[in-house]
Amino acid sequence: MTTQDPSRSQTSTMSEYTSTIEGHQRAMKWALTGPPKEAKEYVEALSTPTFYHIMNGQRLSYDAYVRGMEEWRSKVSHYEPMVQEFLRDGDMLAARMTGTIKVDGAETEFESYMFAQLDSAGRMEWLKERSVWGPVGGTADKGTDLGRGAHY
Repeated sequence: MTTQDPSRSQTSTMSEYTSTIEGHQRAMKWALTGPPKEAKEYVEALSTPTFYHIMNGQRLSYDAYVRGMEEWRSKVSHYEPMVQEFLRDGDMLAARMTGTIKVDGAETEFESYMFAQLDSAGRMEWLKERSVWGPVGGTADKGTDLGRGAHY
C-alpha cells in the first residue's frame, strides 16, 4: 500500500489538499492510512508548524496532534471517509465528512464538521472539528456530550 499521496508535489501539495473537494477527500483518506511513523509527514504537508487542533472542545498542540495521528494509524484497520460538503473562501475552509472507521476491530460510523484557517500556501493554521460517532447502523453515542469534556 502506498502511504504517500501519489499526486503530491513539493510546490502544490498544500493548496491542492485545501482548494478542492477532490483534494480534500485525498487528504482526509491519507490522514489515517499508512504506517504510524509517516504521520508526521502527513501533518507537515497539511499544517503550519504552529498548527493546533480543537476536537470536540479539546485542544491539541502540533506535537500532540502528530502523536495522536500516530496512535490512530496504529489502531485503524479500515477507514472510508467521504467529504460530503466543502467550501473554501479565501483563507477559510469548511467541510462536512461522513464515513466508517474500524478501530481495534470495532466498526464505527462518524460525522464530522471541520473549520480551518489557512496560510497563504494553503496549509492549516488551526482546525476546529466537531464529530459524533457510534456503532454502524446504531445511534451516535460518542462525542455527543460536550459539557462533560468529550474527547477522542
